[in-house]
Amino acid sequence: MKFAKKPRSRALGPLWVLGLPLLLGSACVLTFAGWIAWRRIPQPGTPTAIVINFLTAASTESAPTAPEIVATTTPATLSAVIKTTLTAAPTTAPTEMPTPTLRPTGYYAAPANPTPIPTPVLPPAAPFPTSCDGPGRINILVIGMDGRSANYNRAARADALAVVGVNFGDRTAQILSIPRDLWVQIPEYGNAAAHENRINLAYSLGQQYVFPGGGPAFSALVVSQTFGLRIDRTMMLNFTVFETAVDTMGGIDIDVPRAIHDTAYPDDEGGTLVLEIPVGLVHMDGRTALMYARTRHQDNDFGRMRRQQQVVMAMRDRLFSPESITALPGLAQILYNSVRTDLTLDEVSLLGCVGPQIPRESITRIVLDTTMVEAFTTEAGAQVLKPKMDVILPLLEVFSTGQ
Repeated sequence: MKFAKKPRSRALGPLWVLGLPLLLGSACVLTFAGWIAWRRIPQPGTPTAIVINFLTAASTESAPTAPEIVATTTPATLSAVIKTTLTAAPTTAPTEMPTPTLRPTGYYAAPANPTPIPTPVLPPAAPFPTSCDGPGRINILVIGMDGRSANYNRAARADALAVVGVNFGDRTAQILSIPRDLWVQIPEYGNAAAHENRINLAYSLGQQYVFPGGGPAFSALVVSQTFGLRIDRTMMLNFTVFETAVDTMGGIDIDVPRAIHDTAYPDDEGGTLVLEIPVGLVHMDGRTALMYARTRHQDNDFGRMRRQQQVVMAMRDRLFSPESITALPGLAQILYNSVRTDLTLDEVSLLGCVGPQIPRESITRIVLDTTMVEAFTTEAGAQVLKPKMDVILPLLEVFSTGQ
């Protein structure tokens, strides 16, 4: 199975993506991979109990000062704010860290060529939109990078993956969360033959073997061939972007359905913390929201993906509230140097226009859970998840509907 070159995108380079969080809050989701690093935590060693009062205002840091804006959340207002702020943003691209020297060999020995798995055939999706009024559809692959580094040129694994679909005609949207340990076919690249591996390895391989478009393009190719979905654009972000965005909004409100008690939450020093979050409505700052979305030891990755989607919806609700409209210019400046996407300015403006017009109940959330995958151990001893495509296919068809 050979890869095909991805159509050249109209890239904005390091342009932050405010349109996607305006759409679903997903600009800052998912983003949560590897283990977390944050400020003001105890030194590593034996597990340390961390006591946080989540029932009080979570952040004492003030949000960036923003120009005064009429607090009316309308598509026209949001689109205008986005366009004005981005147009006024610096035009000089931020300094990039040098691309790591590539190894002459891969990270592993690829298995023998597997039996080809056909790409699912789905009903044709609506064409790419040209106006806020529709029709049209955009599918965006959101990639959560490992850690806080803003160097997206490094050959790192993408530890969180989701596809966000937006329908401009019927004002609906879908979010599909993909397990990082999903065992899929990796197409030919460089001198390596097609083989099977974890889906989150695609980003690293795309960077390492200089696939056209790098890790984002290769990840999009693997996701597209695995699920039959058209991937139009990609977006990469890290932990710091998420935390800062939530704090700039003034925090988010999460209705925690089950108390969190994680006795092995990883810190950035190789140690652990004891994380406790009570059941009920909790107002969270950026640090708390990231911890809530990252914790998984008391259940599993499927529970973590559901919490991530819950955080997405809470961010969406906060962004579309009158209280947050004045934070948009501040968000623009904060995110400008921290998010990488190939969405153009016009496309960001389109998303900012249609986002407020999509009702909460018109957003379909899909998590590939235990009923849709089969756990097994590879010959090398890795514990992975094999997709049950016959069970997943009806959900993919639902994901691709809309105008």
